[in-house]
Amino acid sequence: MVLYTHFIKPSHIKRMSSKVRRILLLGATITSGVFVFHVAVVPLIFKYSKSFRRNLVFANFVQWPLNVNFEEPSSSGIEGGRNLSVEYHSKVDNCPIKIGIWHILPRTSYERLKGNFDVDSDKEELNRIMDHELATSKTPIMLYCHGNSNSRAASHRIQLYKFFQKMDFHTIAFDYRGYGDSTNLCPTEEGVVEDALVVYDWLLATADKGGETPPVFVWGHSLGTAISAHLLGNLEQLSLRVLGRALPPPRGLVLEAPFNNLADEVAKHPLSKLVTWLPYYEATFVEPFRVHPEQRFQSERHLGGAPGLPVLILHARDDVVVPFAVGLQLYKSILASRSQGGATVALHAYEKSENLGHKWICEAKDLTQVIGDFVTAHL
Repeated sequence: MVLYTHFIKPSHIKRMSSKVRRILLLGATITSGVFVFHVAVVPLIFKYSKSFRRNLVFANFVQWPLNVNFEEPSSSGIEGGRNLSVEYHSKVDNCPIKIGIWHILPRTSYERLKGNFDVDSDKEELNRIMDHELATSKTPIMLYCHGNSNSRAASHRIQLYKFFQKMDFHTIAFDYRGYGDSTNLCPTEEGVVEDALVVYDWLLATADKGGETPPVFVWGHSLGTAISAHLLGNLEQLSLRVLGRALPPPRGLVLEAPFNNLADEVAKHPLSKLVTWLPYYEATFVEPFRVHPEQRFQSERHLGGAPGLPVLILHARDDVVVPFAVGLQLYKSILASRSQGGATVALHAYEKSENLGHKWICEAKDLTQVIGDFVTAHL
């Protein structure tokens, strides 16, 4: 057996040592750069950049799925749906706005009218028929205010519409400005609330054509809970200012994965743990959402002024996007505001073992019973 022994020359060791030093130096430079960015640049951006905070809150730059055919809800897996739009002049941004809307029929209505949804069907006639169905409906109408990012065609939203359809509800789903096929405009809190108000007004006007107005409920999810809370907590003042007339409230409000106010939601978000150790954390990351009106979303304050509105809160304990703690705080705040009397407010919590998270309460086994009881109690 022959043994081969390799000897490393001192010059080789010197070159290798030099290379290692350069790699270590590069790593240290990158690490220090990331650290400086983390502790200095990010807090400054958070505190002083309105556009950064707006993108973070609304995330309307995220649009999935891509290439949605909004004109044909059936292409997104919706049966018995139509696409329409409402156009108006925004007082918030002083410009024309178009809001894209889907109206989805209850299951019983769709089974009766499914022949009108053929590819070659007359769209104008379909719209006339569906307007009539809204106006003469004996079943509830659910106005859905979605959360941030994507559009009304997002998969978890489609699943919720199917739940509404199974419950025999009409569904009205729409996209705020900056989302879906609605006007591409930077959203603000006042802007998206104005959009929700205009859609609510259109819905009531369409439903009123049948004489007795069908029961209308509003359902908000995540950021949509804050939008619907702002709308309904100030409905009379908002409708008088924007429309010149007062609108009646809905029969009830369902809040899915809500938060009490945006500042607390930011403070409780799991990602905040990365920066809570900073001595200026509160001033740079949380305070901007308390003082700047573009994105405050103070649901506890808004709903505290609407004691006559029945509210049902749905929240999963394993929600890591909007932690259960801020939903619980909202419930307690609304309850406290009605200590001298008011409509019912209820919290229905889902245990971690159910794995429903932030988006999938629509698949909860008892949801049919929970929503059925709430709606029936307020017809």
